[in-house]
Amino acid sequence: MIAAVNGPAAGGGLALALASDVRFASPEAYFVASFINIGLSAGELGTSYLLPRLVGLSRAAEILYTGRKVHAEEAERIGLVNRVVAREKLMEDALALAGAMLGKNAGGLQLTKRVLDRNLGAPSLEAAVELENRNQTMLVFSGDFFRLIQAFAKGNEKQ
Repeated sequence: MIAAVNGPAAGGGLALALASDVRFASPEAYFVASFINIGLSAGELGTSYLLPRLVGLSRAAEILYTGRKVHAEEAERIGLVNRVVAREKLMEDALALAGAMLGKNAGGLQLTKRVLDRNLGAPSLEAAVELENRNQTMLVFSGDFFRLIQAFAKGNEKQ
């Protein structure tokens, strides 16, 4: 999932952005876990799980404990967003990335997403490599692999 944030991302909007695989933001965007400011917990809809994985535990704690706004420039610097893009190019860039992803094998993308999610908490490098090897084996025998490798060898990656 690709998030293109061009204004405030608060509450559910913040959670949706955090749950995205890639986040782009316009310079006007900001991110805030504001429920802490009205006496509730800042951790909702997975923010306490997702935010530390993007920015680290200490930064996430400061953001969640204070309920302060994280503006686009800082969000990019700390890894909360992949890049800040001019507002008028935000959707264009997000759609270009989506187009690049759509040009890839759907099974390969699905298993790459799954292995990234699972291996973030892998108990060891060995366990991570084992899952990667399993996925590669599944894809080799999926039926698309031989057609795709032949197209790649011919210089036509978009087959």
